[in-house]
Amino acid sequence: MKKVLVLSCSTGEGHNSAAYAILEELESRGIEGIYQDPVSFKSERAKKLVASAYNQMIKKTPAMFGAVYKIGDWYSNSPLPSPVYHANRLYMAALWEYLEQETFDAVISTHLYGMEVMTAIRRKTNISLPCWGVLTDYTCIPFMAETELDGYFTPHADLTPELVQKGIPVNRIYPTGIPVFHSFDQTMSLEQAREILHVPTFNTATHTPVVTVMTGGVGCGNVNALCEELMEYADQPFLCYILCGRNEKMREQLLEKYGEDGTVRAIGFNRQVDLYMRCADVLITKPGGISSTEAAAVHVPLVHTLCIPGCETKNAAFFSARGMSLRAEGTPDAAKKAWELIHNAPMRARMRQAQRENIRSDASKQIVDIMERGTV
Repeated sequence: MKKVLVLSCSTGEGHNSAAYAILEELESRGIEGIYQDPVSFKSERAKKLVASAYNQMIKKTPAMFGAVYKIGDWYSNSPLPSPVYHANRLYMAALWEYLEQETFDAVISTHLYGMEVMTAIRRKTNISLPCWGVLTDYTCIPFMAETELDGYFTPHADLTPELVQKGIPVNRIYPTGIPVFHSFDQTMSLEQAREILHVPTFNTATHTPVVTVMTGGVGCGNVNALCEELMEYADQPFLCYILCGRNEKMREQLLEKYGEDGTVRAIGFNRQVDLYMRCADVLITKPGGISSTEAAAVHVPLVHTLCIPGCETKNAAFFSARGMSLRAEGTPDAAKKAWELIHNAPMRARMRQAQRENIRSDASKQIVDIMERGTV
């Protein structure tokens, strides 16, 4: 392969993270990777509207997303082509023209929209370009089975029966894991991560517990309540990093309330997520497919908070059933479980071992290996 088109969409940060992890691996092999948001082939305005509508929904009305997800499940169980497929067909001519002008060896999409539009192009043209899809949640999301691609890279082998039951041919399923950046595939100790981040020690006589809280790419959740509960359960000095994603309003409010050098530290969007995970005794996060995979890749004890109904519910169930996380029922329970993990070294060790057994940190390498074999 010499040139690959990578499609993703900014509905949350996870799909883009997976896309850029693949681009990183392509670059390391001297293969040119081109990133595109498929909706931009409709218009830049459409791209911004789609991203804004999704991000506002999950921040302000997550129950609405759950309702949409249920409707999607209904369509997936019916013989009707979905409205998602029809919507993505609207810009297939523009993308097809772009593909005709460029010389790609393969197309890979980390978002359903890219898979849908490539399916439409394959049905309407004589394209022979290999097309691949990446699943970024631990379930078969609605509408996935109506796509027709050469192969699907999935998070775990245990999901294969569900995917086959939904209609995806077993010979097109590749359980590689979810792609994450190379930094998550490196060996680094908690102490090394703390040294790089200059994590302060509040009590030199003992280990200072660190809790890292992730709020997703757009910054979701009631972090003020979580901080208060963590302090309520605390029996010793500790440090709490809140990763606010792109939610500057959240970061500013936390800075105003807690300052810059207190127990709670508000961190804006950055590319050092792996370090903030590695430096923690416990990570608290909503169960996004990417963030959960990243956490397990660096083997950090994990508490899943209440999630967006739909795929995140299934992510949390998948992880907790295999001992890779604790599932909290509400903010107080998340704080309580975090401190339980901090005080229970055997429990943390068992959780890390379960993560090692179930999650691969080299998925991007496996994916590009398969793509190269499939396009020779």
